[in-house]
Amino acid sequence: MAGAEELVSGSKEIFTGPAVVEKFATFDEKIPGTSVSFKMVAIPGGEFKMGTPGDEPFRRNDEGPVINVAVDSFWMGEIEVSWNEYLAFFNATSSQGRKEAEAKEEGTDGISGATPPWGAPDQGWGKGTRPAITMSHHGAMTYCLWLSSVTGKKYRLPTEAEWEYAARGGTNTPYFFDGSPNDYETVGFWKKLFGADTTVINSYVIYQENSGNRTREPGIVRANQFGLKNMLGNVAEFCLDFYDPAVYSKYPKTLVSNPRGPRDGMERVVRGGAYNYSAKDLRVGRRDFTRTKDWLNTDPQIPKSIWWYSDCKHVGFRVVCEYDKPEVNSNQNIN
Repeated sequence: MAGAEELVSGSKEIFTGPAVVEKFATFDEKIPGTSVSFKMVAIPGGEFKMGTPGDEPFRRNDEGPVINVAVDSFWMGEIEVSWNEYLAFFNATSSQGRKEAEAKEEGTDGISGATPPWGAPDQGWGKGTRPAITMSHHGAMTYCLWLSSVTGKKYRLPTEAEWEYAARGGTNTPYFFDGSPNDYETVGFWKKLFGADTTVINSYVIYQENSGNRTREPGIVRANQFGLKNMLGNVAEFCLDFYDPAVYSKYPKTLVSNPRGPRDGMERVVRGGAYNYSAKDLRVGRRDFTRTKDWLNTDPQIPKSIWWYSDCKHVGFRVVCEYDKPEVNSNQNIN
């Protein structure tokens, strides 16, 4: 069983308090007691069309029908939660002697964190600013709870609607940059023979064609229109919503405000592409979901870990911070 990792950071300053935010603007959050900081980008609220039209290449059935959605303003992490950030949580809250059956949340003043992972959770690819991976959805949710407690702000995972709104950046095309999935997908004899022109997509996305089959540091790609990096690549990202393949058809046909998806379910929504995805699976509207049983298949523990997936290394998460809202608007949950 792996021991707790030492926190590594390039900065020597130890923060004594979190960022003070007095207006709705991009800011650098600071994790007190560490030298770890990260950028939170101000995303102004607005309306957009969620989902994909029937004629989008490689569209899947759970991506429609297209619905009209409005979301409130929020902050979102410029990049996916890094190992620097996640290890700050792990070092502050983990308990090496605690058994999985005893692991539970104990409130914001005493959050019980992850038990140690089996093996190397970063797969040996490196930590630092690379996206943290292999934690469970529960682990990501608990990180947000802990981050809220140490900063005094309301951090959580993004709703599926917030994620898609932020990823689109005001666009309504398959990607937030120019090009069709047909342009970039390498499937087919002629494209395999002559190669697809991937100049544009390579500048925005870490995926199958340029990743070296591993996660990469976030600074090597360009941001989208909102200033967010790796929304469509590097690692896929957990969302707050439970997954329902038919959820879009269950919303009202009028404008839907701050949708939250089903009230309960077995699996959670996963959005965005990953380092091992091809171009067709990087589309903004593509939906996916957790596969809890399959992702714990080789975990030898009884009970299996609630904190770490033994068989999933392509999913991480990104945080949002609520703006002027004590709670997420839940009026548009689906029963």
